[in-house]
Amino acid sequence: MSFLARIFSSKSSPATSDAGSSSRDQLTLTEAQRKQRAAVQKMRRGVADVSVSRQRLDLQASDLQKAMNDLAAQAQASDASGDWAAAQTAMNRHLIMGEQLADLISQRDALAEQETMLIGALTQLQARVSGFNVTVETLKAAHTAAGADHAIAQALNELERD
Repeated sequence: MSFLARIFSSKSSPATSDAGSSSRDQLTLTEAQRKQRAAVQKMRRGVADVSVSRQRLDLQASDLQKAMNDLAAQAQASDASGDWAAAQTAMNRHLIMGEQLADLISQRDALAEQETMLIGALTQLQARVSGFNVTVETLKAAHTAAGADHAIAQALNELERD
């Protein structure tokens, strides 16, 4: 039996349910809401962690690009001064850094894709939690109304006895 079906079945006859059952149901709903809020917070932290990691890779790529530009300038200066060995060494280091930059960009793109997927999942989770919260409030209102109906029926029964 599903969670909501159990709640509906326990609320269908307020005259037979006792106060202990009602408070257990409310605790169950409250606990479910607390767990859902915790899941949303955990998902938000996950999105933030991925975003920070992606930003770190962006910074590393930027720093690596600056170093590559410096090496290219150094190679050009060495070439102009006739120091072919220094120019060759600088160009070799430039090529190695270019491969590292390509790897960083690949990792950053993978993190950006993961971040997008997590944001979509977070949005869906938040929508489900909001829907559940509406259902909980509806159930609480129905329970309150049923309790009021029961109290009115008892009062009418007492009046008829008098």
